Amino acid sequence: MKVIKLKDLPKKDYQRIVNRSSGTNQSIMPSVRKIMEKVRKQGDQVIFKKYQQRYGKENYLSIQVTQKEIRNAYQEVDRPTIKAFKQMIKNIILVQKTQLTKKTDTTIGPEKGIKVWREWRAIEKIGLYIPGGKAIYPSSVLMTAIPAQIAGCKEIIMCSPPREDGRIPSATLVAADMIGLKKIFKVGGAEAIASMTYGTETVPAVYKIFGAGNSYVTIAKMIARETISIDMPAGPSEVLIIADETANPAFIAADLLADGEHGEDSACVLITTSEYIAKTTIEEINKQLPKLTTKKYAEESLKKYGLFSIVQSMKEAIDFTNNYAPEHLEIMTKNNRLVAKQIINAGSIFLGDWTSKSSGDYATGANHVLPTGGMAKMFPPLGVDSFGKWMQVQECSKEGLRKIRKTIEVIAKVEQLPAHKNSVSIRFIS
Repeated sequence: MKVIKLKDLPKKDYQRIVNRSSGTNQSIMPSVRKIMEKVRKQGDQVIFKKYQQRYGKENYLSIQVTQKEIRNAYQEVDRPTIKAFKQMIKNIILVQKTQLTKKTDTTIGPEKGIKVWREWRAIEKIGLYIPGGKAIYPSSVLMTAIPAQIAGCKEIIMCSPPREDGRIPSATLVAADMIGLKKIFKVGGAEAIASMTYGTETVPAVYKIFGAGNSYVTIAKMIARETISIDMPAGPSEVLIIADETANPAFIAADLLADGEHGEDSACVLITTSEYIAKTTIEEINKQLPKLTTKKYAEESLKKYGLFSIVQSMKEAIDFTNNYAPEHLEIMTKNNRLVAKQIINAGSIFLGDWTSKSSGDYATGANHVLPTGGMAKMFPPLGVDSFGKWMQVQECSKEGLRKIRKTIEVIAKVEQLPAHKNSVSIRFIS
């Protein structure tokens, strides 16, 4: 780890940092497509073969989670965890409910006798991917399923990879059961995405898939998009911190490590106007890193996609940030809100020293499923509205249609579509 002026960063390194793990996606596309095609053709057989070979037939007897497994899971989760889940559920529901205040938008009458409006409908069948390779993510269950329930989705499918014992982690199962999920499947990676895309004998096909995962999951979702819809190509986690001389280096270091511990393909970036802050943050990382059981992941992520860079002005920091388009953006400056107003591209913004990255990951009620790999330039965070769509509705009275009759007939003639013209004209033949 070393401090470098942003303007002195070599072009090759600049591209590596900006592209982060998404820059390697194309190399794994063929192998992911092969997996997806196998599941499409062979269904459950592919899933059983993978997990029974890996964990033994005695540990993987069913693809769907059984009631017995859920009962056992409750025996393995302590009361403080249950209490924490309850607060998370309460806060997520409170925040997410405000996102869809009405299900019918404003009716417009462009002419007398004509009305046009939109009506909101939930997507009927949705799939949730809950990662679980290097860590346990019950929080992702709550972040994805609760907005779907608020939206009114009729069928919610959840897939998550099993661990060495052939089971989904107990905390993940308990979180799912506490909010009433019933269709839970022990499938991970590209196989899970393929299962929910095409359907197997056990896993139902859905209309839209939600949730983050590793590069294989991200690529699988991009392939799935050829058949169904997805929330966003959410891949490995990333954080960018903008800091000035007023920031706390210990806090910065802790938040960078909190992101880096997700995995070696996570990205941790500090952009600061202060050389002191940059150097002291590295010293703090060196103090905090040895204490982490996830040290190897954080260390590798800092090596691969880490950056500690000094800028000459806050404008330079903002310009880089908007180009980088981070998943998580922390702003630790004396004018946090002023800086935030100039940010165009970011998944979720954390203002000030006391808004830690983990606060949004777990307990503020904001959603932690966010666009990564620069996708914040065009994708929003996950929300209730992601689980539905607007239908357009229009209504004309006879007089309303009469007012636009001539326009329709003229344009239909220009486009040489006589049936279009006739569909209006016939209504006025006496």
